[in-house]
Amino acid sequence: MSVYLHHYPISMFSEKIRLLLGHLDVSWHSVVISPVMPRPLLTPLTGGYRRAPVLQIGANVYCDTNVIARALDREFGDGRLYAGGFNANRVAEWADHSLFRMSISLNFSPAALPAMLQQFAPTPPEDVLADRAKLMAAGSRVNTLSPAAAAQLLHLYLQDFEVGAPAAFLFGEQPCIADFSLYHCLWLIKQNPVNAHLLEPYPNLGAWMQRMATLAENATPSVPSTAEAALQEATENKPVLPNLDACLPQGFRLGDTVDVKPTDYGIVPVTGELVAHSRDEIVIAREDEQAGELFVHFPVLGFELHKVA
Repeated sequence: MSVYLHHYPISMFSEKIRLLLGHLDVSWHSVVISPVMPRPLLTPLTGGYRRAPVLQIGANVYCDTNVIARALDREFGDGRLYAGGFNANRVAEWADHSLFRMSISLNFSPAALPAMLQQFAPTPPEDVLADRAKLMAAGSRVNTLSPAAAAQLLHLYLQDFEVGAPAAFLFGEQPCIADFSLYHCLWLIKQNPVNAHLLEPYPNLGAWMQRMATLAENATPSVPSTAEAALQEATENKPVLPNLDACLPQGFRLGDTVDVKPTDYGIVPVTGELVAHSRDEIVIAREDEQAGELFVHFPVLGFELHKVA
């Protein structure tokens, strides 16, 4: 079975997974998707999940980088990605949520917005803004920051990093999930010419970012592909249930029809049959007219599960 990544260039969470794929030297197919909805050939695979990236291995579809990273470590890693334990996991969680908010506030500030929107080309700026308004609507629970508050917090954290900067990576000689989660948020800031200067006063940070950027230097290049090829890959394979330690939440049984949806933004439920639930992962089975039989995977962290009556 082949690995497909559905992503777009300026997506910060996609950069996290692109770098991880390179670090693990995984051979993967690149499917560049629209940065805005609709995505008519991806929706059959996901059941409506609208955030990027999405990883596909055969007829198994992984939504959200939290579960994508765990799947890649399970399939292609050696366990060191999560060797940092509790501290590394909590730093990763902080970066994916709190530092993410700072990055978005800075890049969508009035001064930086024009440069940011240029990076979505050829998608028209008005389409990007309309799509992001919908993404953050409908019950969104993301606390926004003013650009000034985001810059102040960013400098506070980067000063701490500079003082205690690691010789190699955050939790040792090898990068772990905390490194990848911290990196992609700072990468987005660096991509914007209006905000890149915010990172310049921190040479130790710059050295660490350079070490991260070179992780994929000698990796196997990705193979350009299409959404049609990815859909065909799903139809030609049967989904495979990973070996997960069962940890069902109270009141749920395997076989229940459930909705799974994010708790923060992009709150679109995906419906299917609950086929596995571990401490970290939710797996539902779906049947789609175009994509066939699928297993769709979500993380427990940041998602909620509801029975469908």
